[in-house]
Amino acid sequence: MTTIRLWELSEEIKELENAIATLVEDETLSEEEREDRLQEMFARWLKTGESFKQKAEQVARYIRHTEAVATARKAEARRIRDLATQAENQAARLRKYLTNQMILSGVDRIEGVSTKISLRKKQPIVLLNIPAEELPPEYVRVTHKPDLTKIRAALKTDTEGEIDWASLSENHEHSVTIR
Repeated sequence: MTTIRLWELSEEIKELENAIATLVEDETLSEEEREDRLQEMFARWLKTGESFKQKAEQVARYIRHTEAVATARKAEARRIRDLATQAENQAARLRKYLTNQMILSGVDRIEGVSTKISLRKKQPIVLLNIPAEELPPEYVRVTHKPDLTKIRAALKTDTEGEIDWASLSENHEHSVTIR
């Protein structure tokens, strides 16, 4: 696969990229084995040759490039999704037009060469005469969704351990900022 890079990658980063691609495409490995091997390969690569800072800079540039590719692909996916929505809307308008014309013409079935068209009645739509809050309980669905932001804030200020139904994880994740 030949792609134009935003910058010229060194030979080492190209080799690392190829090795990563080979591991990712290896279907004989489980996700855990694949991740372990990727970590080992990356650690070996960082220890050999140039200084750590130079390699880290190369990796950061590669990350920026990969993020730019992802952004471009998302934009293209959005464009294609918009085209699909336009096509679906056009088909819905044409379907509605055909339905109306069949009703006006009094035709409920057409046996064509390549298609069979039939008109059918939909189920009636339910119209509520009262607000949804006043419905009897057996006709209401209740869902619960936790407010994790509020719970996190409460846990951080809970010095007396009153909130025993939740806790903050001991896992401290880090992220890298690339400018």
